[in-house]
Amino acid sequence: MHRKWMSACISALSALAMHFAFAIIVHLWFSASVFPIIIMIVGTLFLWIICGGWCRRQLGLSPSAPTFVFFNVFFLWGVYIFLIRKDVGPAMDAAFNTQCLVLAVGLWRMLLSDPGYVIYENTFADSMDQTIFSETKTDQLVSVDHFSGTIGNDETASDNRLFVRARYCRKCKAHVDRFDHHCPAIGNCVGQRNHRLFILLLVTFVSAEICYFLCSIFCFPNFINFRKRETQASHLVPWIISTALFAIIQVLWQVPFLFWHLYCIIVNVTTDEWVITSLFLSISSRVQHCNLFSVHLCFH
Repeated sequence: MHRKWMSACISALSALAMHFAFAIIVHLWFSASVFPIIIMIVGTLFLWIICGGWCRRQLGLSPSAPTFVFFNVFFLWGVYIFLIRKDVGPAMDAAFNTQCLVLAVGLWRMLLSDPGYVIYENTFADSMDQTIFSETKTDQLVSVDHFSGTIGNDETASDNRLFVRARYCRKCKAHVDRFDHHCPAIGNCVGQRNHRLFILLLVTFVSAEICYFLCSIFCFPNFINFRKRETQASHLVPWIISTALFAIIQVLWQVPFLFWHLYCIIVNVTTDEWVITSLFLSISSRVQHCNLFSVHLCFH
């Protein structure tokens, strides 16, 4: 427990230091164009990721990604309330505050949610390296409630559920029904029972970040005054600009990520299944190519 609290504190301080670095970058290069500032902010993000990996390897401290995400949400919410809200209309204000509230509650529920844990009654999964369930063994799969530990019988467990799509998550050390992927940002797997909540969170993240950027546009007169002369709140303007650019950078990768998951829903495939299928097809094509090459050598 003490180690978890230390990891959470390190993650929160790291997120605060990261935003402080962003604000310094904007303050020092305010007269530059937006593009080089974005490049420097992206570089700082990668540097923070590298530092997090170093802390995990050298110090044995694994930063808490969910804490990092929570802190970023509340940090942008705080910047909005204290610096931006006064220049925003009531409709936009209500929309952004509602989105932030949905994110806070949704992230907490996602962290504690049961993605669809299942257990296996024999050691067949171990013989398969805890990776893929055999279609002939689906009658031995049972459902389990993550918190109460209640185990369902075979009939209720297999009713309208495709347990052949369950996969083993090495992070959670458990089998998850319709396993999509393990999301470090929420500290949990994405599976059958929390996939809708995950999509809702992803949509809310994108809409909230776009809304935050639009709200920050109302502060553009302050940006112009900051360029021309020192204003009373000149030291606060870089915080608004840096967080707005940070929000747009998040949108740039979250939108393709969202479209990918919508595509997976349409074609009824999970990310894990797509990766396995792609690897299988790649290996099969290489084996087939090698066989054809061998036949060619034999006849020549």
